[in-house]
Amino acid sequence: MMQSVRFFSVAILVSMLAAGRGHAQSGPTASVQSIPQSLSAPVSPDSVYINPEVRPQFTGGDKAFSAYLSKNIRYPQQALMRHVSGRVYVSFILSATGKVQDAHVMSGPGNGLNDEALRLVWLMPNWEPARVNGQPVRVACTVPISFNSER
Repeated sequence: MMQSVRFFSVAILVSMLAAGRGHAQSGPTASVQSIPQSLSAPVSPDSVYINPEVRPQFTGGDKAFSAYLSKNIRYPQQALMRHVSGRVYVSFILSATGKVQDAHVMSGPGNGLNDEALRLVWLMPNWEPARVNGQPVRVACTVPISFNSER
C-alpha cells in the first residue's frame, strides 16, 4: 500500500526578525542593526541588519522557493510513522553574497522534521542579498517550513 505524502510551505519568503530592536552584539565585531530607510548610515561589513532597505529574496522569488522545497524535501520516516506534522522555524544569517550562514532551528515538532528543514536551508542556492544604501549587506532571516503528512 502506497503512502501519500504532501508538503506545504506556508509563509515561504523570509520573515525578518523583530525589526526595531536596535543594536545587539552577535559576535565580537558583529552587530545587529535596524536602519530606517530615511537614514543614510555608513554600511559596515561586520553588521547584521534586521530591517534593510531592500530585503533579500530567494533567486526566482516565492514560486522558485516553493519549487525548490517541493523538489528537495525528504519527509522523515520517523515523522511519517508517528503521523507528525508541523512547522519548523529556521533562522540564519544571509551573507552579503547571498549565502546561508549560521543556520539553526528556532522551534519545531522534532521527529526528524527539524533536521530535514535545516538540511533544506543549508542546501539552498544563493539568494539575492539584502541591500542598504545600494550595497549588499548581511541580514538575519527566519523561514517557516511546514510539513503535513497525509495517509
